[in-house]
Amino acid sequence: MLTLTNYSLGYRHKPLLDHVSLSIQPGSITGLVAPNGHGKTTLLKAIAGCGDGRASGSLAVDGITPRDGVALRRAIFYAPGDATLLYPGLTAQDHLKMAQRLWMSTLDIKTVAEKTGVAAFARKRVRTLSQGMKQQLALAIAYLTEAPYLLLDEPMNALDPTNVQINSDILRALAHRGTAIVMSSHILDNVDALADRIIFIKDQKLLEHDPEASHEGALSVYRRLYRQ
Repeated sequence: MLTLTNYSLGYRHKPLLDHVSLSIQPGSITGLVAPNGHGKTTLLKAIAGCGDGRASGSLAVDGITPRDGVALRRAIFYAPGDATLLYPGLTAQDHLKMAQRLWMSTLDIKTVAEKTGVAAFARKRVRTLSQGMKQQLALAIAYLTEAPYLLLDEPMNALDPTNVQINSDILRALAHRGTAIVMSSHILDNVDALADRIIFIKDQKLLEHDPEASHEGALSVYRRLYRQ
């Protein structure tokens, strides 16, 4: 289980979260929603141990703390939504091979590439790929790591409807097998379709929403919380 306890987070001189607590269970999909500037990306990076925000409080992942840097990086994989994960001069296949080696993955590269649609451009260099192809590759890398906790920042960004559906199905299957997924997104229909619960960031607090219990969609809650 991933837990934040009495956790505060800021970026530069801006406070983003103030003494919040959160638990992420294995096998769950959690949506993270807020307008730009509220700290979604900063929070995901902080949890993954790759951010530059100012954090205090307790963070633990299956008993692993940020002091155990190597173990934490194997337990959590953070995939940004802007392709900064990728090296322009390497091919898509190069990236998959590197991920398999670094995370000691037992998955077959060819199978992952075919399921995610990356096989169609596996030998192309990243600099030649469209934004949608780069996003497909970033997600394929995330799946290939077999990390038990995936933090996905705008994972459906730039994907066409077919690839949104493909990756939605993959995420559901991963969660069913025990992977915990936290996904920030502005595509609220997709959040509704995938998330077991939705966390909104408002006034430096985390507000939990259970869409099944309330029968209220993410867009409706978003409008109510941020209408001003």
